[in-house]
Amino acid sequence: MGNLMWREETTNWLRNYAMEFDDAPDLNCYEQVLSNGQGSGGACTAYSLLPKILYPGLIITNAVNCQDFRIGEATIKDIQRAFTEKKLTSRELVDYYLHRIRALNPVLRGIPVLLKDSIATKDKLNTTAGSYALLGSVVPYHAGVVERLRSDSAVILGKASMSEWYHFRSLTIPAGWSARSGQAVNPYAPGRDPCGSSSGSAISVAANMVTVSLGTETDGSLICPGDHNSVVAIKPTVGLTSRAGVIPLSLRQDTIGPICRTVSDAAYVLDSIVGFDPRDSEATKAATKFIPAGGDKQFLNEDGLRGKTLGVVRKPFVDLSNTSLASQVFEGHLHTLRQLGARIVDYLDIANIDVIMNPVLCGESLALLAEFKLGINDYLKELTTSPVRSLADIIAFNTNNPDLERMEEFGQEIFLAADLTNGIGEEEKKAVEMMKKLSQDGFEKLMLENELNAIVTLGSDVSSVFAIGGFPAITVPAGYDTDGMPFGMCFGGLKGTEPSLIEIAYAFEQATLIRKPPLFDSVESNCKDIEHFAYGLFVHQSTYTEKVLKRFYMNTVHSLASLMVVRSLDVRNDQFRPLEDGENILDPEVPYLSAIGALIYLANCTRPDINFSRSVKQSLTATSSNHSEIIAIHETGRECVWLRNMTHHIQTSCILTSIKDSPTICMKTMQLVLHNSEEAISKVTRRNIFLQNSFIHTSFKRMATSISNNFAQVTIFNAVVGKYGSSGSAISVAANMAAVSLGTETDGSILCPSSFNAVVGIKPTVGLTSRAGVIPISPREDTIGPICRTVSDAVYVLDAIVGFDYNDEATRKASNYIPRGGYAQFLKADGLEGKRLGLVRNPFFKFEENHVAKTFENHLQTLRKKGAVFVEIDDGKASLDYSSSAEETALLAEFKISLNTYLRELIASPVRSLADVIAFNEKFPDLEMTKQYGQKVFLDAELTNGIGNSEKEARKNLAELSRNGFEKLMRHYKLDALVAAGSGVASILAIGGFPGIIVPAAYYNKGVPIGICFGGLKGTEPKLIEIAYSFEQATKIRKPPTFLP
Repeated sequence: MGNLMWREETTNWLRNYAMEFDDAPDLNCYEQVLSNGQGSGGACTAYSLLPKILYPGLIITNAVNCQDFRIGEATIKDIQRAFTEKKLTSRELVDYYLHRIRALNPVLRGIPVLLKDSIATKDKLNTTAGSYALLGSVVPYHAGVVERLRSDSAVILGKASMSEWYHFRSLTIPAGWSARSGQAVNPYAPGRDPCGSSSGSAISVAANMVTVSLGTETDGSLICPGDHNSVVAIKPTVGLTSRAGVIPLSLRQDTIGPICRTVSDAAYVLDSIVGFDPRDSEATKAATKFIPAGGDKQFLNEDGLRGKTLGVVRKPFVDLSNTSLASQVFEGHLHTLRQLGARIVDYLDIANIDVIMNPVLCGESLALLAEFKLGINDYLKELTTSPVRSLADIIAFNTNNPDLERMEEFGQEIFLAADLTNGIGEEEKKAVEMMKKLSQDGFEKLMLENELNAIVTLGSDVSSVFAIGGFPAITVPAGYDTDGMPFGMCFGGLKGTEPSLIEIAYAFEQATLIRKPPLFDSVESNCKDIEHFAYGLFVHQSTYTEKVLKRFYMNTVHSLASLMVVRSLDVRNDQFRPLEDGENILDPEVPYLSAIGALIYLANCTRPDINFSRSVKQSLTATSSNHSEIIAIHETGRECVWLRNMTHHIQTSCILTSIKDSPTICMKTMQLVLHNSEEAISKVTRRNIFLQNSFIHTSFKRMATSISNNFAQVTIFNAVVGKYGSSGSAISVAANMAAVSLGTETDGSILCPSSFNAVVGIKPTVGLTSRAGVIPISPREDTIGPICRTVSDAVYVLDAIVGFDYNDEATRKASNYIPRGGYAQFLKADGLEGKRLGLVRNPFFKFEENHVAKTFENHLQTLRKKGAVFVEIDDGKASLDYSSSAEETALLAEFKISLNTYLRELIASPVRSLADVIAFNEKFPDLEMTKQYGQKVFLDAELTNGIGNSEKEARKNLAELSRNGFEKLMRHYKLDALVAAGSGVASILAIGGFPGIIVPAAYYNKGVPIGICFGGLKGTEPKLIEIAYSFEQATKIRKPPTFLP
């Protein structure tokens, strides 16, 4: 069915193509290929059509005849026979091979490309024109230029910032600013104008953030940022590159072009993106005649200026009275152009240039207002998903979100004026005609009468001349003013003269080689030590750190020694003076405040590679943004370990524990201030346990990547993402940041992170521990449990937190399960004796690595030796298959109801409902990383309306699955526990409210831990503790993570 749809779409595409070109391929032939398949008796091949379709500037003048012949794999005799039989022409054969060569050897293979934020990609990248109004919109297809880049194997790296809405929302908005990205900064002169609207595209290339980028231009938006940021920018003839899938401003003037560091790179990219596009058929069809056979790269000629005639238009682009460095350099470059063989025709004037340069007088402003409204409304209507569907919607969005869009500062007067237009009326038509006539009588006449190949000007002010006529231009770096601000030489010509412009620009570039990289501070320039290894680049400041530590006698200081020892306040020296490198390092008369200054610098300016003055060297590497977050977590852990060591040194009798971050716990002068006095914490505090700062956890619902709005979380054993909600609780214990912690579980949020971080986690029977004061997901499944390094520690904490709480009715019934004397009495080394353990190998004993499988087999033998009886259950998978449980249906409704109740009961809160939380996330997408991760679960939950028939049916189904599945299996085989590797059994325990314990069991080759899980029926914690403790004592698998404390 999908194949048929593809055929229909392809045939329709080709029919549109045929209507545009008289010499298009024979569609009957192509349909025959689609029907019969290539090489299966069809009369012609798709290969014979590709060159014509993809590269109309090269190529076939007549379609291949519908004869049974394939070029691919053909021999010389086959080809000669085809020539004789009129099945093939030499031109078609050459075109075929040219296409194959290009297809198999694309110049842009693997080259990273940044796209201006108005160029659409049908992927996870947003296309917003810098505005929050389009955040989350979904485009129906890749932009035409993106499809061509991808076909040439380029790598779409991301989106570049831009002047919001092409600087067309308001005249008061500075160039390079957008609500989503803030103010773009010129890398050469941070206080100067970066220009726009393709600001980010130019800056990213200039600052070596990317190899090449694409920008767009309506009037100056390629040429100006190229000029201001010392890069090469090509503004192609309008229609040479497709505008399909690009947020429009004016289809009459819009064009897409490359921004690169060299003319050659820009020519290669231009070759990749030019060509006919049926989605922009009128403009691209008319411009295909300008595409040279063989592409524009053939015009990268160092002798390209020889014989060229260049016109110099000084007024108003070069002020003769201006004595600035730029004007002086311009005169020198004209001399260079002459030396390279160009004929310079100086002091030319463009007729009516003052009118052309005034957008109101020339009619450009009037036309653009109407064209923008028409174009943007059409674009928005075609989007698959969008929060706005018209210019009026955008205006309303801005009005309703003044803080996001900074409406008080910038306004939207241009939008309001555009929305008042009503299509292309008589006034707009007159304006367009006026611009056409101004171009004909001005620039075109100047070029033709003087037989110019191009005009040359300083800077980018000439861009309006090229804009209103759809003419091409290239800017090339030409110099830098006294403050470092770049300026360029701009070459412009008539439509389709890109080959001449590339020859001129390349020859000028190669003769001058003006461009230099910006000198902004970088990681490399600030670091004292950079070490290269095969697996990464290590950056540190060990040399500087060691010198400072020695200077202040702190290279061997004890971790608890005073960091600021007053050695001297030598009045002979300025006490605020920092020491110079040439001074004696071990001078005993070191000013105290100099020590303070140096140490503050170490603490605040050189992180993360040093966190304490006692650190002499820490070499760190980050291979990605996620990895850098891992490093941050690692360094935070180091500080917590230091804090733990400090409390050990002062012989504190306190036990450090951490509480999953719900609700917030505030600490001040060693006293606890609790926003809510939940039962679990009150029980802990009655037992003289000192609460450490709450650890991070996954927001609300577990996520595969375990990302909260504060940190990316990882297992500390390996740079592998930790999983499920109580990640921080498990990591903190595993990394020795705390002795014990508490986590919560709805479905896997204690068991899974415990398994991944080599710690013990207990998921109690639902109701055994109070959920009062805990942010809920589902009162039917939620439970609170301990995460510790040993079973005994976990049991001690469990004893502390179980019990009845009048604020949680579930605890009334579950309190009957609490054994007299507590759970500690079941910590028995021989606790496995006589226990019946169920073993369901499929799916709970499947492993990625053989040595782990062998380890678990050894564990099973150990369990047998300790007296356990195994019951192998072959049909367990069928009994425990809960894939159709409809758990999500129940959870969505339960979460909305319970969260709304929780939020309403808060004394103070910025949100009072799930709807408020959703709105907050949308308002602050950067804080909550909504762009990356969305909030689909929240949105689905918000759509629910209480516990209706579907939810009741889901709950009934869950109860029946538990009753007829796990409970029946346990009772039928008279099991004390079910044994599983890892936490895959978590969902089975979750939906029935059953308890489980995870104990460290093995490590994969890369160091990632995996635990063994024991699960039982409600209230069977005593048996599970006996089993888990006996196993732990017999194996003692757990080992601390290998990072240095």
